[in-house]
Amino acid sequence: MAERGRTFRQSFAHVGIIGPASLGLLALSCPAKAGLGGPANISVPQQRLEKAIQQLAVQTRRQVIFAPSPLTRKLSAPIKGYLTFEDALRRLLRGTGLTFRQSVNGVISIEPEREEAAPPATPAEPVDAPPNPQALVVIGPHIFEPVTFAGDMQLRPASFSLDALLDDGAGPSAQPGSAGQQGIVVRGIGMAGEATTAVYFGDVAITGPSGTGSDASRTTMDLALVDIYSVSTARTARNTEHGIGALAGEVEVEPEPAKLGKWEGKSTLGFSLLEGGDPGYQLAGTINAPVGENAAIRLTGYANRQGGFVDNIRTGDDNVNGDAMQGVRLITRYAPHADLDISALLTWQHRRISDSGAWSRALGRYNMDRQFLAPTTHDFLLGRLKAAYQMDHVRLTSISAYYRWKLDRKFDRTNPTLLQASDPAACQRYFALGTGAMCDPQQVDAFTNHVESLTPALLHIPITLRRMSQEVRLESRPGGPIDWTTGVMLDHRSEHFSSGLSVYTDDDAPTDYFGLREMAISRTQAAIFGDVAYHGDGGWLASLGLRYDWHRVSSRNDVLVPNIISGSIDSWPLTVKRSQGLYARAHLDLPVDDHVTLHWQATRSFRPAGVNTASVLVPNQRTFEADSLLGAEFGLKARWNPALSFTLMGYLNVWQDMQYRALSENRSHAYIVNVGNAAIAGTEMEMTVTPSDRTTIRLSSSIILSQIERIAPAAAAVGVVEKGDSIPFASTFRASLSLMQRWPLEDGRAITAKAHWQYQSGFHSTFSRNDPDYLATKGFLLLNTDAAYNWRDASISVSLKNLFNVRADLRALNNGFGAGQTFSYRPREFSLIWTRRW
Repeated sequence: MAERGRTFRQSFAHVGIIGPASLGLLALSCPAKAGLGGPANISVPQQRLEKAIQQLAVQTRRQVIFAPSPLTRKLSAPIKGYLTFEDALRRLLRGTGLTFRQSVNGVISIEPEREEAAPPATPAEPVDAPPNPQALVVIGPHIFEPVTFAGDMQLRPASFSLDALLDDGAGPSAQPGSAGQQGIVVRGIGMAGEATTAVYFGDVAITGPSGTGSDASRTTMDLALVDIYSVSTARTARNTEHGIGALAGEVEVEPEPAKLGKWEGKSTLGFSLLEGGDPGYQLAGTINAPVGENAAIRLTGYANRQGGFVDNIRTGDDNVNGDAMQGVRLITRYAPHADLDISALLTWQHRRISDSGAWSRALGRYNMDRQFLAPTTHDFLLGRLKAAYQMDHVRLTSISAYYRWKLDRKFDRTNPTLLQASDPAACQRYFALGTGAMCDPQQVDAFTNHVESLTPALLHIPITLRRMSQEVRLESRPGGPIDWTTGVMLDHRSEHFSSGLSVYTDDDAPTDYFGLREMAISRTQAAIFGDVAYHGDGGWLASLGLRYDWHRVSSRNDVLVPNIISGSIDSWPLTVKRSQGLYARAHLDLPVDDHVTLHWQATRSFRPAGVNTASVLVPNQRTFEADSLLGAEFGLKARWNPALSFTLMGYLNVWQDMQYRALSENRSHAYIVNVGNAAIAGTEMEMTVTPSDRTTIRLSSSIILSQIERIAPAAAAVGVVEKGDSIPFASTFRASLSLMQRWPLEDGRAITAKAHWQYQSGFHSTFSRNDPDYLATKGFLLLNTDAAYNWRDASISVSLKNLFNVRADLRALNNGFGAGQTFSYRPREFSLIWTRRW
């Protein structure tokens, strides 16, 4: 994160810690290690001072806190050599008007020099470890606008998956998808069409395949969060600063970088027990190796298995939704001099989900009755090359990336197939009757028998997604009152897949299709963007950003074996949809006094138009229009160091021509339509109380109110939509409460404990209660607990998730696969994890 240099995030150094973290400081922390007082190979290029301190703290595994000020935005001196942490920090601070001191618990505090100040306090002689290392429990360092939520930034997260990380607060949330993926919902926006929230892994925007529903929002990045430096979440899109455009928000995942001049490693071993389900395990290992003075490599490998908990009462199989993944990541870095830094990332991951995690409400908790098991496999390969070159007045950054995502889906399609037995249009197709002619009773019986002979039915959708992107940014050299960024982005995605419907057999007999088609989707994007920020006297900040995007989306559908049951009969040639749109953002942070800063921001973002892949659609339904989001937010952050921080935000978003997922009349296909306009208003609050450096309490909450204000003609396709209806799949109220406590022991040992409560109100699955597919869920309250024992370079932690074994419904809907299809939080789960660093 320290290398990003983006204008919006350069504006303020903010402690992302539980404790002083949310009080407007910057904290950097790494586990205590024997010999901290000794010298090490240190290489910190010239840059903004606050970023240089970040890099020094990471390289030396020390904890540093400082208050943001104009002094920390000065240009630092380059530091390179075999130095102690104290000597390197003195060189960075020389001539800046800042000094440092070390507390009794080993924390380094940077503060302005005073005329009467004594020389910086340092230990008289090196010790094996500070008497009380890591007195502050770190969530993360970050550089961003001062009025924001500390919980949106996490440093070195313990969660293995992105959805578990998002569920830790009351802000953005994750809802399960049918292929073991997650759809991210930010302020009620998401879960249909192209992804509304951009997810980055190592500066690469990763979007999953869309498949036959043109619905990529349900296949979010699923790379394991192993050896991760930080995860940050933005509740509005940062389109004008970098990367791929997004409609609602962004999540950035930064892997640990390769570190120059340092040997280090880490290993993790864990297992879990799931109530009513299968056990799981977690294995991971990392090694960082220097290659000469100017290069390094970092290699990480992992394997993880989550036990299943859904039972198939038809086949007698228990715990069918087991989820296993393995992966390898290689990062190389080459920095021949202080002005040039080149890094390459290569990662591969394989994931296999034994069956869908959906269960049927009618059959009872965690029970389903599908005809057979239908696994889903993911194979993901990513390569990225990043180069940053510091010139006299600007910094040039280039990011080139390619990834391939192979997703092999299998579905039990028996129930949707049987539904077609009562479809008069399907019977007409079967007997080739003319327009307006109806099947007689004998023909209806014959057609019903034919449909039943095609079950159990298997839908097989192997998909290969390839994506290439190139981003180039120019950024101002830090140190002045004005920061700016400008750049261009080129991006191309292509999907090739088939959709085959056949009678399910468990032998090796040749597949007998009664529906088979092949499809190709292509998406090309070009964009220019820019952002400028001004840091005024007294700490106020104003910024303005613009971005313009051009999109071309095309689709081709070739029916190879007509499916007269569902209506997939005709092919269509290449269909193209072009769109272009403007993103804009204006932002102001204004300090009122030493304790309170006001915040205002206005945004405009858009999502491109697209082409549907459902073959039953008439020509005027095969494409859909772009939608856009107009947003305004106003809030404040109040700080009373070091005991209390309070952030409050109110917002109003107007979602115009919103894209939404519809089912065809015979419920055999899904497609995207524009249903009209929605207004979404909400408030978000976060409060952190730190009565001591050993105790932290954090409370956060979110309220979302929405209603449909305009209904488009196509809205009838999604069911009953009326003015005043609220948007589906958005909980009105969410809240979380965390309590963390630390007990320091002798010899650098410590015990930490955390209790985390999460409440979420219920939601509904369609717009209106008058819709026959309307389904409402109940609210739930979850309690997760964690405890850890740390000593020197090792730790052992235990956790108990869903302590009260609550049935927490994360997503529920009625569709062609059945009524009351429900995805839930996992049952009570105990895990034990051992970690060792060297």
